[in-house]
Amino acid sequence: MRQKLLDILDRFPLRKILVVGDLIADEFLYGQISRVSREAPVLVLEYRNLIRLPGGAANAVNNLLDLGCKATIAGVVGQDDPGKRLAEILRNKGANIRPLRRIRSYATPIKTRILAGAQHSAPQQVVRVDRLHNPGSQVQPSWNLLSQSLRTADGIIVSDYGYGTITPGLFARLRTAAKQKGIPITVDSRFRMSEFQSATSMTPNITELEASTGISIGNNSALLRNIGQRILQAQRLQSLLVTQGRFGMTLFARRKSPLHIPIYGTDEVADVTGAGDTVIAVFTLALACGASPEQAARLANYAGGIVVMKRGTATLTCEELADAIAGD
Repeated sequence: MRQKLLDILDRFPLRKILVVGDLIADEFLYGQISRVSREAPVLVLEYRNLIRLPGGAANAVNNLLDLGCKATIAGVVGQDDPGKRLAEILRNKGANIRPLRRIRSYATPIKTRILAGAQHSAPQQVVRVDRLHNPGSQVQPSWNLLSQSLRTADGIIVSDYGYGTITPGLFARLRTAAKQKGIPITVDSRFRMSEFQSATSMTPNITELEASTGISIGNNSALLRNIGQRILQAQRLQSLLVTQGRFGMTLFARRKSPLHIPIYGTDEVADVTGAGDTVIAVFTLALACGASPEQAARLANYAGGIVVMKRGTATLTCEELADAIAGD
């Protein structure tokens, strides 16, 4: 298994992945605890710095680029500073951003995480502020530009954060194109998991699975197996990869028994922000390289274990993945 996984990594730079979905600007505002306010029983933070990183679909692309493969991003950003910055970061790293629409009336979604700590302690997230100014909007990329990118794509990632980019009609066209080309199409959907049928695979976390089914699963492995198998059949998926935080991952695949993969590394994580984007990026890229669902899931498990030990919306490299495989 170790050598097979390393062989798959060698093929990463030869693949092209198309990511379609909601782009988000992830902000991290760092402060140092100064004192308790005299106006209210709250901490006063001394501002240190603000970091802005690609989030959502943009984070999936960022991960793909750092893994050495070619990536195209299709979605929408505003003609605002966060949108321009996202496009600039991805373009400078080598992403194809031609299918990325820039709309004046659209505000790029921003998630600001405020982190604080004492002088000699690691900063911890204390609150998150979301700026989402496009409720219920449907803003789709150009199908003409999308179809051009599909001609050379080896795999498709659909990243649905519920901000209007992914509609049933758009997904149906992407799914048809993937089937005609014989390439994998994977889905990560925050709030509409049950609406996506006949994809190659989906990669929900346990919370999203519970929200989709209305059933509290917790760490009940028997219940998880039952629900996972049911969704695999009902939504006509080839595989379903459920991430479970410190409990690892469970893979459901056609004509296979459920496979539980323990967490890689330690469960004392630094930051889980964007880990789901890393998981679907590595999982899809591996499938595009001809990996089996189990091989792809094991690579995604290593990747997830690596990025949660980093601060912020993190990525990883093939070298880090290879070291983890070799040393496990």
